[in-house]
Amino acid sequence: MRERKMTMAAERTGTEVSRGATITRERLVRDLKRLGVRPGDHLGLGISFRSIGRVAGGPDTLINALLEAVGPDGTLMIPAFTKLYPKTTTAAGRVERVFDPARTPAYTGLVSETLRQRRGAFRSRHPVCSIVALGQLAHQLTEGHDADAPSYLPYSRLAGCGGKILCIGIGDNLVAFRHQAQYLAGLADVVPFRQRSRYRDGAGRIRTYIRRDVAGCFRKLPDLVAVLRERGLVTNGKIGEADTVLVPAGESLRVMTELLRDAPVRNLCDVWSCLWCRELERRLDLYDAIENPRFFQKHRAVAWLTGLVNRVRLAYANVDPRYKRIIRRPVRAARRLLR
Repeated sequence: MRERKMTMAAERTGTEVSRGATITRERLVRDLKRLGVRPGDHLGLGISFRSIGRVAGGPDTLINALLEAVGPDGTLMIPAFTKLYPKTTTAAGRVERVFDPARTPAYTGLVSETLRQRRGAFRSRHPVCSIVALGQLAHQLTEGHDADAPSYLPYSRLAGCGGKILCIGIGDNLVAFRHQAQYLAGLADVVPFRQRSRYRDGAGRIRTYIRRDVAGCFRKLPDLVAVLRERGLVTNGKIGEADTVLVPAGESLRVMTELLRDAPVRNLCDVWSCLWCRELERRLDLYDAIENPRFFQKHRAVAWLTGLVNRVRLAYANVDPRYKRIIRRPVRAARRLLR
């Protein structure tokens, strides 16, 4: 859920659309080549389309430029995440809250949804964190990424085939890719978050899905990119008007995973109300390893009280979203009465 919110926030709050010259496909191709995108590259994308500027032809032009830059031997891959119990329109025109990879819209931005609808694109069957890919390795990257697979598995596959991560207009937020590092470092399932949804399997049957590797807090993860930059793994540039980052997937994933595995405190934000970070530090007993701890980390009595509160919060967080609506109704009614 956090990852989807992060990606959509980047799409909404990107740099204002340029009022200057319209950005053409030819300029985008030049910018990509100048940045270091080469024929045969396999790219994992994170894009705030608005931040690029006024692109002639919209997101299709950007996709065409990316395809031209990587050539027929390259691949594009981008998150096509969905809400829990997403609204999907069936072939008969009926709306149902079931994930169907062929019909459910992507929730992660305009480029994701445009690429999903491209002829020849492959979409994985993961009920929450599906990936859409187009190009030489599209089938290889998406095959088997379903309800039984880790949520961010395609990013390990991308790393294994020498791919790159290209993030346009979202700063050092290596969206989705960074959560695979959390998973490989063994942090994704420390805090027992659970997400429930429904999906249609390959045989057309509707099944219930329970996700156990829910992505952790991302607030401090951009700091890992600073380490990648120190090691010479980050290329910075511009695509249109957007600040852009390009990193090699394999080495970057290895470094980020090692950093988080060796020092889980790198993932801890300093927001007291962050349920994931406060539970991570409590369950792994990281308090003595925290440099410059905040008051709720320094004083064990406060940490203990925070743990009590968070047990209740965690129990509520794991309630099926359908039943949360029922719980919220009397709370809202009580608030109205108190006004």
